[in-house]
Amino acid sequence: MDKHSENFEKMKAQLHEQGYHEKDVTITSGKAMILGVFYALPFVIIFGLLYRFLLVERAYLLEVSGLSFYIIFIAIIAISVVIHELLHGVGWAVASGKGWNVVRFNINAMMPSCACKVALEKKSYLFGVLTPFVVLGFGSVFFIFIYPGTVSFLTMIVNFISAGADLIIACNVLKERDSLIADHPKEAGYIAFYK
Repeated sequence: MDKHSENFEKMKAQLHEQGYHEKDVTITSGKAMILGVFYALPFVIIFGLLYRFLLVERAYLLEVSGLSFYIIFIAIIAISVVIHELLHGVGWAVASGKGWNVVRFNINAMMPSCACKVALEKKSYLFGVLTPFVVLGFGSVFFIFIYPGTVSFLTMIVNFISAGADLIIACNVLKERDSLIADHPKEAGYIAFYK
């Protein structure tokens, strides 16, 4: 068992001692990615249609194809993912009131990830989960209206799709009654603790 899982198990044991019962609300990363696309799709469609009908006439469209297109697309994904995970950390650091001490950044299979190391109240946990969706997703929409074009359009799509799993988690958290929510250290999702 690695250090992060060990710390997570200690936190669970402490909460059990305080009389909490747990409810596991996790899904596999693969399922989170696939379902996340469906959760993000309405935003991509709505803002994609707005772009198509209101902005494409003044859009800066890049004449790129083949390898150049893929390099640009991969760069957008790489930059967006790093900022996305950093924003989770900022959200939890702010919402917990405890700063960066509650945040853990990690790299798995060359992909950065962020987890909250402590159990938080529902609102605080949601704040951290949804920070990238709000900041990057709607920030991309704002940017596309100022500077419509290929890069801004691709960035908007990437930012909404990458927040899809966060939307799944947020929808599940909203269904919980008063509880403490602990970010799972390995899986997509959380453990809810009830008294």
